[in-house]
Amino acid sequence: MIFLPSMSIFNFCHRFVPCLADPATRSSLGLKAALVVLHIVYAGILFLFDSDLIEKTKQEPWSYTGLYLLLFVATLIQYFVASYSSPGYVLDAMRDVNEKNSLFRKASMLSKQPASSKNGSLVITVEGSQSERNIPGSNVTSWTKLVLDMYPPGMSVRTLTCSFCNVEQPPRAKHCHDCDRCVLQFDHHCVWLGACFGWGNHCRFWWYIFEETALCIWTGILYITSLKANISRAWWKDVIMILLLVTLSFAVIFLLLLLIFHSYLILTNQTTYELIRRRRIPYLRGIPERVYPFSEGVCRNLYKFCCARSSIYSLERLPTAMELEDKSRPYTCLGFLTCRCC
Repeated sequence: MIFLPSMSIFNFCHRFVPCLADPATRSSLGLKAALVVLHIVYAGILFLFDSDLIEKTKQEPWSYTGLYLLLFVATLIQYFVASYSSPGYVLDAMRDVNEKNSLFRKASMLSKQPASSKNGSLVITVEGSQSERNIPGSNVTSWTKLVLDMYPPGMSVRTLTCSFCNVEQPPRAKHCHDCDRCVLQFDHHCVWLGACFGWGNHCRFWWYIFEETALCIWTGILYITSLKANISRAWWKDVIMILLLVTLSFAVIFLLLLLIFHSYLILTNQTTYELIRRRRIPYLRGIPERVYPFSEGVCRNLYKFCCARSSIYSLERLPTAMELEDKSRPYTCLGFLTCRCC
C-alpha cells in the first residue's frame, strides 16, 4: 500500500518532467542541488550566527559583506553557465560543414558561377596553417579530407573514425563515454558539474574554479573573523563554525591546486586528457615530455583561450617535424629577448 503511491508520484513526475526518467540526469540534478544547498548552508550559518554582518550589509550594501554576497551570486550563476554550456561536439561541427557546403553548392549552381573563396563558402579555421581552407566536394568527403589534412600523410580514415559515433575525429578530439559524444579538444568530464568540458566551454570552467576559490577563501576569512569577534557566545555555535571551517579549508586546498593545474594547461595549450594519457595518444606518443606541440607561446595561448572563441569551429592540425624540432629547442637569453616564449 505504501509502494504504489510512491510509484504513482514517480510516474507523475516523469510525465511532466521527462528528463527525470534518465538516471544520469537525475544524479546530475541531485549533485547540482546538493552543491547549491552546500553554498547556502555555509553562507547561511555565517549570517545566522553573526548578526553584525546583517546589520553591516543593511547599512552599507556596497561594503565588504555586500561585495561578498555579489561574489556568492556570481559564483552560482557561473556554475550553471559552465555546466549547461556546450563543449563543442565533433558531430555538430561536421553537420555545420555539411549544411553550409550544400547551401554554397546550390547557390553556385543557381548563379552558374565557379566555386571560389570569395562567394560565401564555409571557412573552417585550421590552427597553424597560413591560409583558410574552403570545403569543396561532397559532404562526407569534405569533412574526411579536412580531417586527413590535419594529420601527417599516410593516416587512414579507419584509424581516425570513432567506433561509437562513426565520425572522423580531428586532432585533440575524444569520445566521452558519459556524454556518448565526441568532443572537440576534449579536456575532461566533470562529475560535480555533470558536464563535459572541451573547446567550447573550458574557459567558462576556469572562471568558475577561479570564482569558487575566491568565494571559499573569502568565506574562510569571514568565519575566522566571526570566531575571533564572538568568542564568548554559545559554545555549540563555535563548534559548528569550527567544523565547517575545517571542511572549508580542505575545499580551498583542492580548489587552489585545481586552479593552478588548469592555469598551467592553459599557458601550455594542453588538456587534462592529453597530459594524463600522453603515452597512449598516438599523435603524442613520440613527442618528448617537455615539448608542448600545440603551444604558440604564453600570450597567444592566453588570447586563444580567452578571446578567440567564437561560433566558427577552430581546429588545430598536428605540427610538422620541423615545427616540433623548433619547439624542442631549449630557451636561451636571446629567445627571451625576442619573446620566443610569448
